[in-house]
Amino acid sequence: MSEKTTGAFASHIKDANWAEGLRPYFLYRDLGINTATDGKVLAHVIRANQSCDGPMGYHSHALDFQMNYLLKGWARLDFEDIGEVRVEAGDAWYQPPGIKHEVLEYSDDFEVIEITMPAEFPTQDESR
Repeated sequence: MSEKTTGAFASHIKDANWAEGLRPYFLYRDLGINTATDGKVLAHVIRANQSCDGPMGYHSHALDFQMNYLLKGWARLDFEDIGEVRVEAGDAWYQPPGIKHEVLEYSDDFEVIEITMPAEFPTQDESR
């Protein structure tokens, strides 16, 4: 299989491109799943780009599926009708479609894999 062909099947760390995205305090690394699935699925790594200055803002996403797997660090999250949840490296969580949530705090080494369906979706800022 040529390197050009394998690009749709593998994302290599040596080729990693960290870019700004939805939140300015995070950097995002696309894992190539968006392109491989024609936009049906997004898989990316999100990592802290700066120290946490406090709650990130209550918001929701209009999508069909969202899950996260924490690779490094820890975070405190708040979910509508669930409450505060602390996650640490190795923990995973599912976010039901449209659930209102907020990142309250995260460690400087925070790094998470996020998978969503579809790959592109609107985010709505919410008031409490």
